[in-house]
Amino acid sequence: MSKFFKNLYHLILINTKFFIILKFIYNFLPNYKTKSKSKIIENEIYNDFKSYNEKEKWFCNNLFFLNNQLKKIKNIRNILEIGSYEGRSCIYFGKKFIDAKITCVDTWSGSDEHLNIKFQEIESNFDKNILNHLGNDRVKKHKISSDVFFEKNNKFFDLIYIDGDHQTDQVKKDINNAWRNLNDGGYLILDDYTWWWYNDLNKNPASAINNFIYNNINSIDVKNLIIWKQVLIKKKSL
Repeated sequence: MSKFFKNLYHLILINTKFFIILKFIYNFLPNYKTKSKSKIIENEIYNDFKSYNEKEKWFCNNLFFLNNQLKKIKNIRNILEIGSYEGRSCIYFGKKFIDAKITCVDTWSGSDEHLNIKFQEIESNFDKNILNHLGNDRVKKHKISSDVFFEKNNKFFDLIYIDGDHQTDQVKKDINNAWRNLNDGGYLILDDYTWWWYNDLNKNPASAINNFIYNNINSIDVKNLIIWKQVLIKKKSL
């Protein structure tokens, strides 16, 4: 429970609105100590997965949570993900929504938290993993920054997953750009809500995510707003 209180303390320090903190508390306990359940799902999905570091499976720790939240969601045809790394998230969404096409955007060059990592190998693993698990006909790869992608993009998506550059200014841009390119009734999933890598707490993703929720509350389906280590936001249908 120490992580829970640490996260709660940090959320208070960055002036998180009370209703957001309540949603975080509400979703924390049902997902507390679910790594073993996520591990079962991981073993079902990622056979023969190429990995630069077998110990770094951050996305896999959230599989039980994601399965619970996405089990009732249907009609997902077009998925966008910002930040693909070695392909774990892409493969998960591809197997979860078997009729969906997936657009992957990543520079494969890393950001502040990536030190001494050979991204040429990371990208090569992504290519092999996608081909092995989904096939290239369902996945469109864009090796560019998210800013450049959104400048050129003219498509709308049913689900957008953001796990790119974690600095708050870039998270803010990615969320706002994604929201403009999300279909009404679509879903936005934001990773690393409780990621506190920067000593200045306001530089981490939670600050940008909190501000987005508060400033766009009228276009958010609040009943389906789920806040945990990941945040699931449903856009209202007009």
